[in-house]
Amino acid sequence: MKQRIGFIYLKTGAGHIAGAKALSAKLMDLYPDQAECHLKDGFDQGAWFLKFFFEKGYLASTNYFEPGYVAFYQLYALSPMLHLLKKLITPYTVPNLVNFLKSNKITKLVCLHHTLIPICREAINRVNPNIPLISIVMDPFTVHPIWFFEKNTELIVFSKKALLEAINKHKFPSDKLHQFPLILSEKFDKPYTQDQIASIKEKLGIPKDKKIVLIVGGGEGLKNANSIVQAFIKKKAEIFLIVVCGKNRPLRHSLEYLVHFYNFKNIKIFGFVSFMPDLMNIADCIITKGGPATLMESICIGKPVIISTYIRGQELGNMLYITQNKLGWYIPKPKNIVEKVSEIFSDEEILEETRDQIKKMNIRNGLNDIVDFIWNFDTV
Repeated sequence: MKQRIGFIYLKTGAGHIAGAKALSAKLMDLYPDQAECHLKDGFDQGAWFLKFFFEKGYLASTNYFEPGYVAFYQLYALSPMLHLLKKLITPYTVPNLVNFLKSNKITKLVCLHHTLIPICREAINRVNPNIPLISIVMDPFTVHPIWFFEKNTELIVFSKKALLEAINKHKFPSDKLHQFPLILSEKFDKPYTQDQIASIKEKLGIPKDKKIVLIVGGGEGLKNANSIVQAFIKKKAEIFLIVVCGKNRPLRHSLEYLVHFYNFKNIKIFGFVSFMPDLMNIADCIITKGGPATLMESICIGKPVIISTYIRGQELGNMLYITQNKLGWYIPKPKNIVEKVSEIFSDEEILEETRDQIKKMNIRNGLNDIVDFIWNFDTV
């Protein structure tokens, strides 16, 4: 029987939709004649104000008013607030999701955003309670309580810490919990060869004789990228910078003005790119934020990372994982970032120790394991 699998997400950060795309693409690749995948934004119809609040509010608060986001994150953890949120959202989202399930004849639903899990359960109950609901906790270490709010779902977690927290703190049924490695793009399964790196540098016009630092922070760029670039300019170090601004046009324009003002040549600025694996592989060090995707992708290809910022609460566990396992550094001050980069580039032993520690972690891509679980889990 053909499996019609739905993937539902929100565009609060790139990780949720990236996970949905990676899983659906792999399923279609492995089972081209047996699988039919449908991706859906949970707030795409009839809930424009929810879409605006969650998407634009998330991006604006995390980049420009983090205390506001942290306060909402903490308030959101209270049980009365979770019940109230479900009550407020249900009328605007469940009918649309019911229509999605019926029109596409969905036989299995995969949810990649915590806010939508109770909504998915409600919609499934209205269509056919036997449709399996599989939820994937996209935060590997610091997991918000809302992920465990709805108990009637198969729940995939990425760490032992999250697994134990689900059982001991939130009383989640252990038979519905499943631990796998983090979902990553297969493009990061192994690092590029030296020949590949040389080819990419030539193609992009990147010097082959300089150390490369990549500054990247997801779809909105790294929020303190301006200050970091300015610190490198003042240091006058012989290091080449690559800065990815994503869709953040003001950041790109301000960086271009800064570079022009100082007549700084050792830099290349990009907006949104589709070749991030190339940029990460040619880099000798990556400066980024505390989100799990870029951090784990960097580690998978053996690149040491410097975390310049992280979201308090949500990304604390990611930062601690990197620093406590000596896979990189958390350095919030731009001046100190430049000093650390200069230090590790002048002492090959530091880089080698970090690379050795990365190898010891034996980080593996969980994409195939999770696809296998989704495919083989009982279908209606």
